[in-house]
Amino acid sequence: MAIRSKRASCHSSAGKHESRQIMSHKKSTPILGEHNAKICPVCGKRSYSAGGIHPQCAVQQADAPRAAQINAKKKAEAKKTPVARKLPQTWTKKTCPKCRVEVHVRKKTCDCGFDFFKS
Repeated sequence: MAIRSKRASCHSSAGKHESRQIMSHKKSTPILGEHNAKICPVCGKRSYSAGGIHPQCAVQQADAPRAAQINAKKKAEAKKTPVARKLPQTWTKKTCPKCRVEVHVRKKTCDCGFDFFKS
């Protein structure tokens, strides 16, 4: 019993489908008539909606006054609150309780003689 490979079976059946035509790969161009040339007043692109404005552009246009009020409130509040200074990162240093000098966190003893592990 001989095992036929897929390649052999594909070539043998190719003769059956030779009359089949290859599909065209050309894409048709859309017909853009001047009768439907509505331009969106917000984004300036062609709009196919009935009102002549894209729905997302209409939402943006309607929310513009409210967004301006919110931004103005945020600016006013930002001016009122003082800006807190950022403290320097001190996770790499520790303060000696005896002489108040900052030393590296891995040091066991300070230069003044204070031992961090005995206290």
